[in-house]
Amino acid sequence: MEAIISISNNLATVRHGGAQLSEMASQRAGGDCKVMDRISQVQSDVDGNFNGNTGNHNVFGNGNMIWSMQMPRDTTNLGETNEGQAMRARDGGESREASRPYWMVPYCRNIAFTGRESVIKSLEEVCKSGAHNRVALHGLGGCGKTQIALEYVYQRSGEGHFIDNADNDADFIGNTSPISKFVPQGRKGTVIFTTRSRQVAIRQGCKIIKVGKMEPEEALELFSKRFDSWHSLEDEEKEAVTMILSSVDHLPLAVVGSSAFTTENGTSPSVYWSILQENDKRARELLSERSRDVQREVDMTESILGTYFITFDRMAEQMPLAANLLGLIAFFDRQNIPEELLTRSGLEGMDDSLKFCLAIGKLVRFSLVTEVKHEGTTFYELHRLVQLSIQTYLSIEVAKQGRAAGLQAISRLFPEYEYERQNICAAYMSHAPVLTKYSTDTIAEDIVYRMAMHYMEMGSYNDAEVQIRQCIALREADNERDREGDKYSRLILLGMVHFCQGRAKEAEMVFLKVLRDIEKDSGLDHPNILALVRSLTHVLREQGRYEKLEEVVDSGALDGCEKSLGLDHPDTLIVTNILALALLEQGRYEESEVVNRRALEECEKSLGSDHQETLWAVSSLAWVLREQGRYEESEVMNRRVLEGCEKSSGPDHPETLMAANTLAVVLWEQARYEESEVMNRRVLEGYEKSLGSDHSYTLMAINNLAQVLRVQGRYEESEVMNRRALEEYEKRFGSDHPNTLAAINNLGVVLLQQGRYGESELISRRALEGYEESFGSDYPKTWMPINNLALVLRKQGKYEEAEVMSRRALERCEKCFGSDHPNTLTAIHNRTVVLREQGRYEASEVMNRRALEGYEKSLGSDHPDTLIAVNDLALVLRK
Repeated sequence: MEAIISISNNLATVRHGGAQLSEMASQRAGGDCKVMDRISQVQSDVDGNFNGNTGNHNVFGNGNMIWSMQMPRDTTNLGETNEGQAMRARDGGESREASRPYWMVPYCRNIAFTGRESVIKSLEEVCKSGAHNRVALHGLGGCGKTQIALEYVYQRSGEGHFIDNADNDADFIGNTSPISKFVPQGRKGTVIFTTRSRQVAIRQGCKIIKVGKMEPEEALELFSKRFDSWHSLEDEEKEAVTMILSSVDHLPLAVVGSSAFTTENGTSPSVYWSILQENDKRARELLSERSRDVQREVDMTESILGTYFITFDRMAEQMPLAANLLGLIAFFDRQNIPEELLTRSGLEGMDDSLKFCLAIGKLVRFSLVTEVKHEGTTFYELHRLVQLSIQTYLSIEVAKQGRAAGLQAISRLFPEYEYERQNICAAYMSHAPVLTKYSTDTIAEDIVYRMAMHYMEMGSYNDAEVQIRQCIALREADNERDREGDKYSRLILLGMVHFCQGRAKEAEMVFLKVLRDIEKDSGLDHPNILALVRSLTHVLREQGRYEKLEEVVDSGALDGCEKSLGLDHPDTLIVTNILALALLEQGRYEESEVVNRRALEECEKSLGSDHQETLWAVSSLAWVLREQGRYEESEVMNRRVLEGCEKSSGPDHPETLMAANTLAVVLWEQARYEESEVMNRRVLEGYEKSLGSDHSYTLMAINNLAQVLRVQGRYEESEVMNRRALEEYEKRFGSDHPNTLAAINNLGVVLLQQGRYGESELISRRALEGYEESFGSDYPKTWMPINNLALVLRKQGKYEEAEVMSRRALERCEKCFGSDHPNTLTAIHNRTVVLREQGRYEASEVMNRRALEGYEKSLGSDHPDTLIAVNDLALVLRK
């Protein structure tokens, strides 16, 4: 309701009756004829022409109310109006009666008023000059504008006119409109408006003071003043209050409303908070409960959400286009709404730039929507209470239409994931889940799948799992749609998500079930079969299940491609790469190299040297060469991959950075540590910039850099990086993820090299236990913590236990990698040292010669590991 609050010398004011105010409150819109009736009553009660407020009913438009404080007369304030004559005309009293000071403000002082010092100070600054001032307290409904104005009145006890709830634009169009024609215009004095409409403030020539939410401390203090027995509350109940106030964004109306509800109903804050956070429907029900406040008008028992309904009514009446736009915005996520999502929403009129400007401008002026600029792009935000209120206000049918329109808009604008479009994807990621949460149609299912892909690529694997499971559930519920192919692609994505989460066994179960279903339903020529087998090979490799990997490759799932499609068909080339990977993981390096070279030759011939599949083949060949210790050849291949990725995708693309990471590893293997460090830092900086500091690729880069620093003897720096990687891995993936366990193992190594043997032993045992509990004692990577334990036990003089561990590490490597693998050579070399320190020199010599021969063959005679082996052999021979 609008109210004129006057603190004046010149105007006699009589407060209107509560019944008439209640009548006005029941009329959410309209009322023009009553406006004219009230204006006529005012004019008939006053002699002469004037700009002021008087009469028996100081209620205009949709309920403007006058508050007055009468001070000794100063006729310079409001022009020619003679208030004393007006009083005599009605009452027949003497003029001196009219000039007697009096105070007429309809509300007592709010003893619970809290904070807002900065706003009141701004008011004082604006109003302190002797000239005529107009100032507007502008803000969202419920932000405390009226209470600030009232507090200012009581603090100042000065002169001025206060026009409260000046929200109806129609009442303030020009100087002859229903209310503005009565607004004082003198040489001195102050007129203060409280309004939700920025347009009213501008049209009245006001200096605008923005009124926003309270500070958290202010909101908490206000709640405590309104809540019985605040000091007897337990800490957990006070924490619940903090959560409640944060949820309602510290808006004073909601602070008072929640306090009133808990007090009136004897509800504890924790119970109130549990209801509020259940879901939006329950929140709307709770915030729609009415409460009484002596500071509000007689018979006014508005709920927290209901306070906005009159604004929505006016919006629908004055500008339906803005009302429709608000009805659409209400069903997006309330923050970071891209302007493009609105202009390309398909909503009528939104593709017209002028109509859109008028509609969104209306919402912004009423503080219902906030405009935010970020890097040259415009976004909009909606207060949570406004969002809940409009959702409550709309009919079920209109709300359904709003959700459907939002879903259609997201479907058009939210692209399938590509790195080059990741910023576009990210702009819509907060809105897609909100719109698809309760939707079951095919549009929603497709959007959910795109979200899952986006989360997967960005490394948010838990979020990806939630979305892909919802996607699968939606498809299973749709019995009428032919969705076989799409169903399998969704299940394959679920398996890959599990793999990235470190849940390799679950991923394998998903992939094997899909493989059986495809064989049963469609045969092995199904279009998803190649993607499935490629994913399955990665999962089996991670678990070290090379026999099962060979079984899958030989099962017939890949047969027929070469025969039916030809050697140069892309699918045939994918099959060839899968076969090469399988051979590599079985330690059959020479065979893998032959297959890789064949795949590369066919890719170059049919696809070109820069094609992604060709670069994949080059990368695979580089991997094989590195595993054989042919580092120089591997480096050449890796540089070719890096140059190709830089050319096709740019220097900061994740695929380019992965190529740089692989090159850094090859440089590290050649003991070119400074070059490796430079490359590793490039990779880390690139991933942090493009994917964020907690993406799995970023953590991999941190881990790799830590190892390069370690081998350079920079142990403290290495430890810092190791602990950073470990902390993030544990936070993102849990303590039993393979990457977490690898980070634990690496930390154990750097502690060992700092001479902190006790800590190193504990860490290494933790890594070993984690691997064995999660993946079994035959898991290939268990050799690393076993080997490290052997080293740290030897350093502590525990030779017998060290010898057992070194033998166990060697047996694991020979079984998993073969006798000539670099890992096996490392285990052999470490065992020679244990045997030597036990005095078993002959056995140590035999092992030393075996290690040295292997190093010279795979690494060359000048490699640091080869030279260490030469030195150790010399030590044994001297014995």
